[in-house]
Amino acid sequence: MNERENRDAGHVRAVSRATRIVTALAEHPYPLGIVELAQFVHLSPASVHRILGTLVSVGWVEQNSRTAKYRLGMHAIGIGSVGMVTNPVLHDARMYLSRLAEWSGHDAVLSTLVGVKAVQLSRVAGAHTEFIEFEPGHPQPAYAMADGKLLLSYMPYEQRRNLYDNEGLRRFTPNTITDPDAMEEEFSRIQEQGYAVDNFERFDTGRGIAAPVLDADRRPIAAMLCLGKIEPDRDAEIIQQLLSLAREMSERLRAAGDLPASALDIAMPGTDSGH
Repeated sequence: MNERENRDAGHVRAVSRATRIVTALAEHPYPLGIVELAQFVHLSPASVHRILGTLVSVGWVEQNSRTAKYRLGMHAIGIGSVGMVTNPVLHDARMYLSRLAEWSGHDAVLSTLVGVKAVQLSRVAGAHTEFIEFEPGHPQPAYAMADGKLLLSYMPYEQRRNLYDNEGLRRFTPNTITDPDAMEEEFSRIQEQGYAVDNFERFDTGRGIAAPVLDADRRPIAAMLCLGKIEPDRDAEIIQQLLSLAREMSERLRAAGDLPASALDIAMPGTDSGH
């Protein structure tokens, strides 16, 4: 590899590491210190400190002058807000979510992954909504909800290990899956059947069913979720409706040429040496 190729590779690696740091700050809805961030992104504290200096200088990250901890900056928040307004996936999703909410009576949600957290991008309340306190952009533990489990099931195991090693599987209800081996069995089951169900694993008062919106390579763009007090005897009809709507949305995006990158196309911890 010549000097220019080495320099280019170094630039790509620096961008990848910066992306991982921004993602970690988005995953955790509280300010983080350098040591915490270094553990989450598998980089040395010195590397994290150096990259944070650049991110602060361009407004993507802000530092609390009293605690010295870091959070996403207003520039990053502004860009994200513009993306929420202009993204064609969210424009199209609203129509399909409205149909799902009207038909089922429950909340209809479009979600993606940020690291190993599920983030709601858009939501239409059903007539029997019970989850009005959860707004778009609020990260949820992906492993405990149908939409998050669905998206995690497409993630390579070496990336999912970050969930087990760094985040852990906290129990929210008696039904939450907290054993990594049982969680891997659940992911295999989801891949076999093509949809995901959470059986009161995040909330005692409600449960969800999710289907993937796929790109041309059968990779998930997002998850479409039906969430509420869903009676188990309705599962089969809701699954059928979800799969149909998600497939219709995928086909519409492909026909319009507006298919975005997969929800999994992001640098994850462990992809370089971390120095």
